[in-house]
Amino acid sequence: MSTTHDRRKENETLTETLIRFYRERYRDAVGTLAQRYDDQKSLVIDYDELYEFDREIAEDVLTKPGEMGEYLEEALRNYDLPADVDLANAHVRVSNLPPEHTYYPGGFSPTDQASNYRAITGEVSKVTDEYSKIVEAAFECQRCGTMTYIAQSDSGFQEPHECQGCERQGPFRVNFDQSGFVDAQQFRLATPPEIAEGSGTEIDVFVEDDLADIVTAGDRVTVAGTIHLEQQTQGNQKTGKFEPYVDAGALAVDETDHTDVDTTPEERERIHELADGAEGDPLDLAAESLAPKIHGNDAIKRVLILAMVGGSKTVYPDGTHDRGEFHVLLLGDPGTAKSKLIDRVEDLGWRTVGVSGKGATVAGVTASAVQDDFGDGGSALEAGAFVKAHKGAVCVDELDDMPADVRAAMLDPMSKQRISVNKWGINATLRTETAVVAAGNPKYGRFNPYENVQDQFDFESNLLSRFDLVFTLTDQPDPERDSTISRHILDARDAAKRQMAGLDVADEVAETIATPVDRDLLRKWIALAKQQPEPVFASQEVKEWLDESFTDLRSLNGYDEESPVPVTFRKLEGIVRIAEAAAKFEFSETIEMRHVQFATNVVGESMRDYGTDEDGVYDADVQETGRSMSQKQKIKLLEQTVTDLQPDTAGGAEIGDVVDALEDEGIQSPWDLIEAAKNDGRAYEPGGGGIRWVGDA
Repeated sequence: MSTTHDRRKENETLTETLIRFYRERYRDAVGTLAQRYDDQKSLVIDYDELYEFDREIAEDVLTKPGEMGEYLEEALRNYDLPADVDLANAHVRVSNLPPEHTYYPGGFSPTDQASNYRAITGEVSKVTDEYSKIVEAAFECQRCGTMTYIAQSDSGFQEPHECQGCERQGPFRVNFDQSGFVDAQQFRLATPPEIAEGSGTEIDVFVEDDLADIVTAGDRVTVAGTIHLEQQTQGNQKTGKFEPYVDAGALAVDETDHTDVDTTPEERERIHELADGAEGDPLDLAAESLAPKIHGNDAIKRVLILAMVGGSKTVYPDGTHDRGEFHVLLLGDPGTAKSKLIDRVEDLGWRTVGVSGKGATVAGVTASAVQDDFGDGGSALEAGAFVKAHKGAVCVDELDDMPADVRAAMLDPMSKQRISVNKWGINATLRTETAVVAAGNPKYGRFNPYENVQDQFDFESNLLSRFDLVFTLTDQPDPERDSTISRHILDARDAAKRQMAGLDVADEVAETIATPVDRDLLRKWIALAKQQPEPVFASQEVKEWLDESFTDLRSLNGYDEESPVPVTFRKLEGIVRIAEAAAKFEFSETIEMRHVQFATNVVGESMRDYGTDEDGVYDADVQETGRSMSQKQKIKLLEQTVTDLQPDTAGGAEIGDVVDALEDEGIQSPWDLIEAAKNDGRAYEPGGGGIRWVGDA
């Protein structure tokens, strides 16, 4: 130490000063460590406490972590403890470093910070299984049996040059019973997606002893540790490139699941004013600010804002829970801006991860156990999009181009909100409490106005049923509407270019790109809304209104057992989630009548878009199973007709006879029904012609 701090007593050694620090600030914590030493291995001290006690010592911890770590642990070993307590292998971990010494991966210069003690905060993208690491190797001479003990470091396995007994150069064998081991683990820390530009930056972290087996893929953590540089190789050749890594000294897992929002008092005041309706309906303002260049689609924009906020996770006494996040699917013609809306959600939301259907893999979307060069080629747990977006949103574009096995892998994380990984010795369950906002195209490229909407998407019914809201966007020529949209596009482009050039912009033109709430403030508004406590129904009257409204909807088609059911109770849960999100966006502690009415209306609009059969009748089976009750009845009639008319042995029923029989039963488009059955694999055309029934595909 170059100078003596005012708090240092005269002639007091550094070790004695640190013992006094423990006595003054951590007496109870040291006592607890001594009592629980079999289960607890570390004394965790707060950097601020150390800085307040002795500024010079605290600063030396940051610049000379190896040396100061030895002093801190020596002081702990020399602390007055009961005679039967030995803290020889205990650790002292300095945590809670100040913001000026806390970085995201890639947010610092490795050259400047090498050998310093710093804090790195981020998201765990990959983690190895726990392994044993040798810290002191006991080498037994095969000639005389003398044991030689050599401390091991990360720089390579060190062996004795000669035996300390017979002074010969071996041979030696490692005596594992006499050697010292600790648990160890390696994980990769990435810049969080809401902070990262592009793919972000990553840094590897090494943890030992009681810090091992604490984190898993997807966790948000802050690591305090020493930054080192490791020389990279190319083949067997060393290169001039050095990559940073962190030897962890302390580790804190973010247990709050909340996003840290850096807002000023002025910004918070402004957000609360907007949420209180000072400048109009809060949700309308946010929807207008989401994507002003995109004309219309106001209802969808409102829903996307609320999807980023999410409802409330409800936990029951038996441990089961209802998810709070709700999922939105946009189906439509090319050029209807659905992909741009998805992009805006990815840009504005917190913990949002984008996925493109083309090239998506099960591992990239969910999570996986892998074997690669990470962690010396052992097995590692790698987080996919759903895990990375925990407490955020997964934005999926081109869902129709996604491989079927990847779409199938989305089912559990969307409904059960977890992913289980069991491979390469790794057994883990990861949380995926995330909203899904997805977009897809018709399977023939564009909607056919003469064909049922449900028949034009090549999606599995069990996936469709996971979405709380489904909207269809069509591109049908309409002179008045087309003119309005084209003027909006031209004015928006012209206004943006004029603003870039510093030219005057007419008020009516400037409005096309004006946002009532700017991007950064809207993003912070959404983040603060996500953190709001779970709202409850404002009154019994609100619950009764929702009960009556849903009951009326259930009875819309009457109670005849032949009639289709308009909605299932799954839709009621979706209405509640949306109402909760609407309340949270206004920072309301209660779900008011306006919130449940909005949620009911938007669910009704989604049902009109994608919840009616070919006759315009509301039918829950359209989304739940992919076929309406009317379609099922027609298919059953087709099956009965073909089965009755086809020969018992081989060959098919005459198609003309089948068509005539179906028309007699009132089927208006028998040819379409027959083609649909053939396309689905339920029927086929045998060699001799006609049609023969096979069964359900």
